Amino acid sequence: MLQINILDQLLENFLSKVPELSAVLVVDLDGLIIAQKSVKGFDEEIIGAIMSILEQTISKIKRFAETSYGSGTFDTNEFRLFYLELGGALFVLVADPYSDIEKFIPYSYLVAEKVSLLLNNRDPSISLPELNKAGHGIKKPKNGSLDNKVIFNQILLIGSRKVGKSSLLSMYIKGEPVENYKPTIGASFIEKDLKLTNRIKLKFYIFDLSGIKAFAKVRRFLYPQTDAVIFLFDYTNEESLTQVTEWIEEARHFIKEKDIPYVLAGNKIDLVEDRASLRGEAQKLADQYNCAFFEISALTGQGVDELFTHLISGFM
Repeated sequence: MLQINILDQLLENFLSKVPELSAVLVVDLDGLIIAQKSVKGFDEEIIGAIMSILEQTISKIKRFAETSYGSGTFDTNEFRLFYLELGGALFVLVADPYSDIEKFIPYSYLVAEKVSLLLNNRDPSISLPELNKAGHGIKKPKNGSLDNKVIFNQILLIGSRKVGKSSLLSMYIKGEPVENYKPTIGASFIEKDLKLTNRIKLKFYIFDLSGIKAFAKVRRFLYPQTDAVIFLFDYTNEESLTQVTEWIEEARHFIKEKDIPYVLAGNKIDLVEDRASLRGEAQKLADQYNCAFFEISALTGQGVDELFTHLISGFM
């Protein structure tokens, strides 16, 4: 059952992070508003004009049977609007006509993914990272005082569709895999705290980046500030290893000369008895790009702790 109060809190949290926005809505494909939050002083009469515009978009979406994750922007004399399809609903941002709404679109995907999870009766955290002042990246938390030091790092998890990225994070954070597959919309965000000593805490943000190529703008938004990248492939799908080369090259292009750890991980070892040949290819690729190499099962948890322990030890 959809928890409207949690959805409302998420939208309110989003507006507090991006004060340039006037309102944010979640609308179903029957044109009904599921949830809505707006800033003080927002003219509610504008909602009628917004819904009129969205009706045309909804009509087009309904013509297609397949789930879609398209997006679009509209400009009027009274407002600017950005919408993102969430399958059976629309996630809508509203800003004044002079705002640079495009600047906040990559960040909005982090919220849209959480909205989508809620609409699918999942239970995501509603916490969101802070935007930096320019709005072009994630703001890193302060390191704290000498008596309470916080070491912060940002990790990106990248791989093709259905290789098990979301299940890997779920196993690491919750100790259980994701039961039903749902494509990630742009990127999902998880925050993890580890207490190293009484005075030192490790905090890191993990971003699960969608394997859909169309979400390149979101990946480009997150690449520059990352401190480590995990490239995941699926042992039951040889092509997913071949595609890792493209992901590595994309990451290197946007991360530039920043010296950070790269990790290659082969998932679903529980489903393959003889993986020697593909393991050899994976090891060659790891050696070529100077990646650490791990074999894991996001379903059983095998190798998952070892993978993240390797990264954590490098952050200390």
